[in-house]
Amino acid sequence: MFKKPLYLIAYTLLVIVISSLVTTAYFHYFILNQNAGNDTEQVSLRSVSDQDIQNSPIKDDNTIIELFSYACHYCSLNEENISKLEARMPQGAKLIRLHVNGDQMGVFSDTASLFATLAVMGIEPQHRANAYKAVIKDRIDLNNPKYRDSWLTDNGIDLDAYAKASQSPQVKDLLNYMTEVSQYYKVNATPTFIVNKKWLAIQDRDFPEFSDHLLSLLQHDKPLEQ
Repeated sequence: MFKKPLYLIAYTLLVIVISSLVTTAYFHYFILNQNAGNDTEQVSLRSVSDQDIQNSPIKDDNTIIELFSYACHYCSLNEENISKLEARMPQGAKLIRLHVNGDQMGVFSDTASLFATLAVMGIEPQHRANAYKAVIKDRIDLNNPKYRDSWLTDNGIDLDAYAKASQSPQVKDLLNYMTEVSQYYKVNATPTFIVNKKWLAIQDRDFPEFSDHLLSLLQHDKPLEQ
């Protein structure tokens, strides 16, 4: 009489273990080796020279910038952790989200225009989760105007307002800015975090320890030992 409940418990535990292993494998194999064929070696932390800092296209000082993509599964999983990191930012510092853009990121750049337009419209944060879901889970090509407009309508976004905003100088400037930052720092994985224009960090430990690591780079200009 106990066989069926025991079987269900064992099956549930097996599913949890497999899910954990898949998530870990995804992080190590896909995120840390994303676009590994590029010339830039994939490392979890690197810094740029003082001259590179001076010539950086990044406009804001005292920042942590997350370079992400709506096509990035791990970016989606980290949304809550990034929000908690933002709440811990010291006074005067900012956490900024930018969508990667540029040929080096391939399809991960396809939704840069969507991000830029929604950001300029001031409605990107509230639609971010649905954008992740559409691209990653539902596999909707939001780079295709037909499917994008259908998605916009389903999410209550006015098509005329979106079309007008998408052609605005502000959106073009933001797209150019995201391209400049992505290419200047040779970003080839998402999410990548740029700290104080100097440090490029890819997650190498669990949250909240990774938040501690980023905040140490921001406040003390040095990484935390693992």
